[in-house]
Amino acid sequence: MEKIRVLLADDDLVFLRLTTSLLTNAGYDVTPASSVRECTSRLGDNKYDVALQDMCFPALQDGFGMLDLIHESYPNLPVIMISGSGHIPDAVAAIKNGATDFIEKPIDTNHMLHKLKLISESITLNKHMQDLQITAIGMCGTSPVMMTLFDDIIRAAGYDCPVLITGETGVGKELAAHAIHRLSKHGHKNMLSINCASVPKDLFEAELFGYERGAFTGADKSRQGYFEFADNNSFFMDEISQLPLGMQAKLLRVVSEGEVQKLGGKVIRVNTRVISASNQDLLELAEESNFRKDLYYRLNTIHIQVPPLRERVEDIPILADHFMTEFCSRNNVPPKRISSQAKAWLCEQKWEGNVRELKNMVERGVIFAKNDHLTVVDFTTAIIDDFRGHKSGSLRSVLSSFEKAYIENTLKENDYNIRLSALSLQMDKSNLFKKIASLGIVLPQK
Repeated sequence: MEKIRVLLADDDLVFLRLTTSLLTNAGYDVTPASSVRECTSRLGDNKYDVALQDMCFPALQDGFGMLDLIHESYPNLPVIMISGSGHIPDAVAAIKNGATDFIEKPIDTNHMLHKLKLISESITLNKHMQDLQITAIGMCGTSPVMMTLFDDIIRAAGYDCPVLITGETGVGKELAAHAIHRLSKHGHKNMLSINCASVPKDLFEAELFGYERGAFTGADKSRQGYFEFADNNSFFMDEISQLPLGMQAKLLRVVSEGEVQKLGGKVIRVNTRVISASNQDLLELAEESNFRKDLYYRLNTIHIQVPPLRERVEDIPILADHFMTEFCSRNNVPPKRISSQAKAWLCEQKWEGNVRELKNMVERGVIFAKNDHLTVVDFTTAIIDDFRGHKSGSLRSVLSSFEKAYIENTLKENDYNIRLSALSLQMDKSNLFKKIASLGIVLPQK
């Protein structure tokens, strides 16, 4: 278990030396600071779990100025104030100014160690709980941006209000949504979800809000909609930007008032926690009148931004190992390892498809690997094989062949949904249809 890190700030050098030795022998990792400047420097270079700080510094009128400096760097850092006066008003003032506790000089060693022990136990318990929560999140990464994301997910899970998750395609928005749900009060249930880009416009209302018997031709029996199914549960709406404008007013009513108007039926009350996701800027769409601004603000009660892979390069080796282990286990393949050179190569790639692209690359690497360790060659073999048959062809024919293979693969990954495939390829649906026709791609009959 890691030692509790203590910042000890006092201008009394004798007290500083003796107390540092005492706390170090008691098992704490102590950093002493004898001046305001030194204290500020220490705060900038290290992270601490608790601070012990003298009330009086020559450069400041009182210790509260130093307390403010500490809380600028660590707003939630427990601070125990030390005073040579022992006056009750000093203790009261210290607590009012944000100190956790107050002790007086001369220090009662057992009393100080007891207070530190209580704080240490609380810190250890909180760290343990956070570790459990991060494990429950199920996303890999130790980079600063991911730790921030984990904190945001844990915070969002504790409140029963709408959450909007944004980020580029392939970053893991759906994973974040599932993590929020698992850590929430509804986590014992299966979360319902829908991809707004995959639902035909004329079926949206019936799918989301349900209908009564006879509401329209073919409605021979009543049916619950997603919101009714998700009562007292979470409901994940992916690609929320694709929700038709006509449905957005009804969604606003559900999110704001908890009321669902079934087709051909009465208004019913539901308690559904909506988690939505988008790879598009909803506020920008709202400015262009392509998304309701009032709905955007309601969905955006809690906003979580999932970072792209290029902002967390240090996580790539961890992710690669995770995907490799997962793929080997799923396919009963003997465990393999990724060479350090291959990991360095992976870190140098652009990963425009983000985590999803990295996962696909690792899985292909496992398939093409000739040994129990993956090298750069294993990751590039599939790419090279795509071009081996085109050495004598023109550049145009090579590019056309690759373009066809790439579009076919994207269509397959999206279950041949044109709208989703166009979003992944970052092109208009009409242009995608033209490409499909010009490249001779055959779509399966549904």
